[in-house]
Amino acid sequence: MTDYGPATERNIKLVTDACERYGRSSIIALSGVPATGKSYIAAIAAQRFAGEPTRVREIQFHPSFSYEEFVEGLRLGQNGAVEPLDGVFLEWNERATDDGKLNYVLLIEELTRANLSSVLGELLTYIEHRNRQFLTSFSRRPIRVSAKLTIVATFNPIDRSAIDIDDALLRRLRIIDMPPDVDQLTEMLSQNGMPDYVSQNISRIFDECKATFPADYETLMPFGHGIFAEVRTEDELYPLWRQRLRKMLYRPLADPHPFAEIIEQAFPWRDEAYRAPTG
Repeated sequence: MTDYGPATERNIKLVTDACERYGRSSIIALSGVPATGKSYIAAIAAQRFAGEPTRVREIQFHPSFSYEEFVEGLRLGQNGAVEPLDGVFLEWNERATDDGKLNYVLLIEELTRANLSSVLGELLTYIEHRNRQFLTSFSRRPIRVSAKLTIVATFNPIDRSAIDIDDALLRRLRIIDMPPDVDQLTEMLSQNGMPDYVSQNISRIFDECKATFPADYETLMPFGHGIFAEVRTEDELYPLWRQRLRKMLYRPLADPHPFAEIIEQAFPWRDEAYRAPTG
């Protein structure tokens, strides 16, 4: 088994422990601003909990994702008749039910991007109460949600759709916060071969934002440590500033991001002429 470093392993364990304790009655949801490693941690944790990558099914919600795609819909069969068609949830639930011994995970990226009350339908109740049957909407088959099926999800807490999560769904979530993490940042950059002073300078960005806006840091930070995941040479930091970070902080026809000045001043590579310290 791969060891990803103490900070990363700590977060993986948070998720696998939650799956073990609460996965039979709740959706295990990782919440964090973009690039905090939610998807990375969720994917590793899902595979570890399932024990095998083939027992993890990954999907992504979006505004047009429907109940018919997720639970059950109708389609025209070869003979021209309308037939019920299992959605991804019923397909994966049947796999878990037929096995009955091993863990299965359905990993949902961008959970709150869909109209959740509509997409989940009656599952809002039966994910929690797995000893009870329900009838599917079209085929009218009796279904139980398998005790061996765990749902893991990710979402951005400041998406408008996330802010509008209703109480019925919120009660069925076990939310694990995934804020920007300077320890994970240091591990990641070290694995990429970056020198210590680079990690220290980048960590200072997050530390200064947190110190200046402690109450809003986890929800207003425009990006997390994962935005530096592709950085393998110091020469890549100036293009990252010009092409990505600056665009997130200063948007046309909008006020600068509240953290824009702090981040810009703390990021020495915003200047193409910057030269790394020597000696």
